[in-house]
Amino acid sequence: VCVAELSNCPPSLRPSCPDGQLFCADGDCHDECTEEIQAQNPCHCSRSGGKLPSEAQDLIPCLAIPNVTIQQFHPWNSQNDIRSACGAEANITDQSKTVGVWGKSWLGGDIAAVWAECPAAPSPNYKYTESYWIAVYAVNGALALLILIWSVYKGFAEQSVRAATSGKVGSIRDKSADSSDGVAAGSGRSMGDNMAEKPVFGSTPKDALTESRSGSVDMAMPNNRLSGYSDSILGTVCVWSIAVVTILWICFLGVWTADYYGSLPGKHSGVLYSLAYENDFLELATFLILWGITFVILIVLYVLQPHLRNYFRLLALPAKGEYVCVVRPLHEIKVTETSVNWLQVHINVLTEWLQAAMSRDKEYTTCPVERTSEGRLYFTYQCTRYVLDEQTQQYAPYEFDLGSGHRGLIDQAGGLSSTEASYRLELVGPNFIEVKVPNIFGAFARELVSFFYLYQFIFLWAFYFYAYWQSERRLKQMAEQEETIA
Repeated sequence: VCVAELSNCPPSLRPSCPDGQLFCADGDCHDECTEEIQAQNPCHCSRSGGKLPSEAQDLIPCLAIPNVTIQQFHPWNSQNDIRSACGAEANITDQSKTVGVWGKSWLGGDIAAVWAECPAAPSPNYKYTESYWIAVYAVNGALALLILIWSVYKGFAEQSVRAATSGKVGSIRDKSADSSDGVAAGSGRSMGDNMAEKPVFGSTPKDALTESRSGSVDMAMPNNRLSGYSDSILGTVCVWSIAVVTILWICFLGVWTADYYGSLPGKHSGVLYSLAYENDFLELATFLILWGITFVILIVLYVLQPHLRNYFRLLALPAKGEYVCVVRPLHEIKVTETSVNWLQVHINVLTEWLQAAMSRDKEYTTCPVERTSEGRLYFTYQCTRYVLDEQTQQYAPYEFDLGSGHRGLIDQAGGLSSTEASYRLELVGPNFIEVKVPNIFGAFARELVSFFYLYQFIFLWAFYFYAYWQSERRLKQMAEQEETIA
């Protein structure tokens, strides 16, 4: 019971201190009422400063009412049952008119005392000016600004390339409309069709390479597309920044997981939920939000994986770029029953849509452009060397005619001259299939970025945070027993 003056306390609750002691605001007698003792006033309900209502500033407590037993307790009317039992114990008559409730009815009129029924303290929340949140703003803001600068720079830097490419498309198509000389036998595709904005692998005239020496060029993949790219320091910095920030997000989850179990070092050691003001609900809500953000980041990176590295390169003509990206459509051979299953048809449609949305309906292969011993540009794709024709500015695989019959092969029984052998080695490369094996780090990284591992990683992390380690610690406490022997 809280009053403005101790004389207003019910007779049974009026304090009486021994000689030389004072009754202080904490509800007990002391030799001296220090500020620390006064701050423990139960009538202030753990509030101070501007959070303490003006009506409660002068309230002081009476003696505490001893514990009472409520014979008939009704949970749905618990507060009234508690007031009635405590009021009866303190011999308070007509308490509904003479005793108010903290925060609802204050002193004044017939009300001379107030029940110290403190409302629930407001849940703690972040000020969002904490050091760890400032670090989040700084790191992610810097990355966003860096990507924005790159996007603007990329747009301006690629304008000339896009304009030049679109101009070639129009002029070559107009020229090829009246001519069929550029169509290879059996291909039905002209050179103009091969110079689209994203050049298409197609057949090329036999004399496309001016130094062909009885050779022929045959592009056997008419549905593939070529795009050229060149490295940029700014783009490379963006790629590494994205990788670093992603790792930092994962480490940030680790920090919150350690804080959940009170395992952070330093002043936070042994304190549960220290980053969330020791509030378990705020800690859990924060982790779930950060977990969701990390999950979205990883999924977005997985979906954009085929395009990510080349986006942070500058688009160039295939003949001018440092890299050539080959886009090959993927086609599935599906063997189905004669009767059409409605469910299977719709599942196939949904699967194809998801594959297209996640860029998994095409294979993206980026090949570095190299130079032959004679300085010709080429790249290697699927064990085949594609050499740049300086005249048409197109890449094409080179073939040599070995003859159409036995006599043609017999005529070459004597072998090739050193000059001819060197020439063929330059254009078609060595007669060797190279199998590239990544190093340990590359193989490990490539395995971890697959969808299965990303899925397992993100959901197991949530499990470890919420239950796994906590369950292990509880089992440890149940299994172990400690006793102090005097």
